[in-house]
Amino acid sequence: GTSRVFGVSGGASLHLLDSVNRNPDLTLICVHHEQTVAMAAEAYSRLSNEVGFGIVTSGPGATNLITGIAGAYFDSVPCVFISGQVSTTRMKGNLGVRQIGFQETPIVDIAKSITKFAYTVQTPEEVLPVLNHAWALAISGRPGPVIIDIPDDIQRMEIDSPKLGQYKSPSNSKTNQFDLSDTLASFLELIHQSQKPIIICGAGI
Repeated sequence: GTSRVFGVSGGASLHLLDSVNRNPDLTLICVHHEQTVAMAAEAYSRLSNEVGFGIVTSGPGATNLITGIAGAYFDSVPCVFISGQVSTTRMKGNLGVRQIGFQETPIVDIAKSITKFAYTVQTPEEVLPVLNHAWALAISGRPGPVIIDIPDDIQRMEIDSPKLGQYKSPSNSKTNQFDLSDTLASFLELIHQSQKPIIICGAGI
């Protein structure tokens, strides 16, 4: 569903970027800053009608996406962002400390309120189902951005497709489905009564 991937290399995203570069159907476009990744992905989606796609590293790499993610969320632009994360063995979990792994940052918690879906993959079997689920959410209903956090050790693993497990949608996803029948009727009546209507449509229309 997309042909361009925007990215900035970093220690926790090198395996992801290498995989994109090995795919003959994808073109990897390396930019100079992660904020550019988010804004380029959003702009590309607007201009191409494809899903914008970006990959960044952990920590500041992921947090630098925030402004672009917010723009995509409020303007209903479908984008998929993947952030690298420290290995699962170096995650803080419930230990009560701020971090264990270098640049370990809870980007999922940070981005929840401005994405349709934010999730950290915990096993290699989750990768493909989560990606498919996130992609479907990004383009369905009112479109918008999603972010998937993939730990470094999972990036290094080979995935055996027949062993991919069933995936249950986490509760933090937003489908953004609305019943607009009453609103639409009122809107059409206002249009009918207006002598010189002006309609300003956003990207979510």
